[in-house]
Amino acid sequence: MRLARLAALGLAIGVITGFAVALLRPRPRARMEPPASRPRTNSTAQGDVADSALWERFNQAGTPAGDPSSMVDTRAHRRVTG
Repeated sequence: MRLARLAALGLAIGVITGFAVALLRPRPRARMEPPASRPRTNSTAQGDVADSALWERFNQAGTPAGDPSSMVDTRAHRRVTG
C-alpha cells in the first residue's frame, strides 16, 4: 500500500512538473513583417523554378504509364482475416 501511494505521488509530481516546464518554456518570436513585403531575389526565383519542377515530377509519378496494374487501388476495402 505504501509503495502504491509513493508511486502515485511520484507520478503526480512528474505530471505537474512536465506541465510547468511546458508552460514556462520560452516561445519563438514571430516575424512582424508580412511575407509579401519582402523583396524577391534571384535565389527565390530559382527556388520557385525548382519547386515547380518537383511538382511536375510528382504529378507525373501519380499518373499510370499505360500499365494499370502498377497503380494500387486505395479505394478497395480489403478485409484481413487470420
